[in-house]
Amino acid sequence: MSQRPRNRSQDLRHLRNEGYNLEVRDGHLLLKEVPYVNEKREVKRGIIVSKITLNNDVTQPPGDHVAYFAGEYPCNKDGSRITEIQHQSGSQELLPGFFTNHSFSSKPASGKYNDYYEKMTTYASILWHPAEALDPTATPKTFPVVTDEGEESVFQYVDTASSRAGIGAVSDKLSGGTVAIVGLGGTGAYVLDMIAKTPVHEIHLYDGDDFLQHNAFRAPGAASLEDLEQHPKKANYYAGVYSRMRRGIFAHPFDIDASNADQVATAGFVFLCLGDGQAKRAIVDRLQALGAEFIDCGIGVYHADEKLAGVIRVTSSTTTKRDHLPRYVTFTGAEDDEYATNIQIADLNALSAVLAVIKWKKRRGFYADLENEHHTTYTIDGNAITNEEFQ
Repeated sequence: MSQRPRNRSQDLRHLRNEGYNLEVRDGHLLLKEVPYVNEKREVKRGIIVSKITLNNDVTQPPGDHVAYFAGEYPCNKDGSRITEIQHQSGSQELLPGFFTNHSFSSKPASGKYNDYYEKMTTYASILWHPAEALDPTATPKTFPVVTDEGEESVFQYVDTASSRAGIGAVSDKLSGGTVAIVGLGGTGAYVLDMIAKTPVHEIHLYDGDDFLQHNAFRAPGAASLEDLEQHPKKANYYAGVYSRMRRGIFAHPFDIDASNADQVATAGFVFLCLGDGQAKRAIVDRLQALGAEFIDCGIGVYHADEKLAGVIRVTSSTTTKRDHLPRYVTFTGAEDDEYATNIQIADLNALSAVLAVIKWKKRRGFYADLENEHHTTYTIDGNAITNEEFQ
């Protein structure tokens, strides 16, 4: 974990300079080696944890007054529980592999803490002083050697969204591995937009087309006139945009076909968001031969009485089920594929991407997947989502 939040935030520097052992990890602030008394009147040490709000890796005022604790329930010097801060008890995996046992609630008179120095020292004092009464040498100010903890995050700044929602341990299921996105038209670009906000280790982008004016109207975000005037390759353009937020994005500004299908076959998971049927056949054949998992996305929109109607399709091929693919994925040109017509609308592209990314997250164990469907369609008229091909 980078030291940047500690170095750039006055309240965290204040804690560190006073000798507190602190760590910022996955959107949480950990205050370690805090002395406390247990029910047997023994002096122990535990960890106080708070969710942390950051902007550009600088702390903002705490969003709540609740703190978490890893350790036994803290007591007064006589062994009676400190009930004034009692909130909830029970084991909770607050961070991947890190469990807390209790949560505390101590609301300041002003209604909120001004910064994390005030919040963390308040809770530390409540726990520490009973321990100090039994052991005068007990102190949380241990002045540890400051090191750069752990591996560098894929993100340019800390993911505080997961910590605010309390899903850090679940989000960790998406970390590691490699994702490839083949085709960065409307659907592929929206797939990238969502995958880029997960801790997956690497994202590889494959598309040989230029990013042009019509692309801007079905792409996430807002391209500038200067962007369009440069005629960038789609892969390079999107890699540049999302590298502002995270590391591990690799641009491959060329198309995938029979001659180079192995480029994507080694990825842990592949999103196929392209309309060329013959190129898709080569990729699909190679992916299945190597046992890779992938999702194929298709959109078929047509005119009907001066309105638009159609169907979105998301078809999965996994290590546990592939036999259904020929029934839904065609390898002819766009004019022969009901899901691959040329009408593209941003909201439908985004919905197709959402359905595909949700299925990927199910495969990673992030979302519950009781039915384990491998084929999903959304029909515009009727607003109906249908699942088929259950494992």
